[in-house]
Amino acid sequence: MALGDEATDPKRILAIGDSLHHDIAGAGATGFDALFITDGIHRPELDLQADGTHTPESLAKLYEQYGATPTYVTRHLVW
Repeated sequence: MALGDEATDPKRILAIGDSLHHDIAGAGATGFDALFITDGIHRPELDLQADGTHTPESLAKLYEQYGATPTYVTRHLVW
């Protein structure tokens, strides 16, 4: 089974990326769940809380600005 096959179940795919414009919006357009990495290219646009996480308000503002909302959010990814 290859990506794009009719038998591909979109709920079995998780797109991972740090770009709301490319990675997260692209995942949403194809019906895939998406994990947004906040310590990537959008880090300077986000407000940090005392514990190093991003404020829900700054995340919501960014999602609205780029027209893309991820399914999941994490600060960084360790492979």
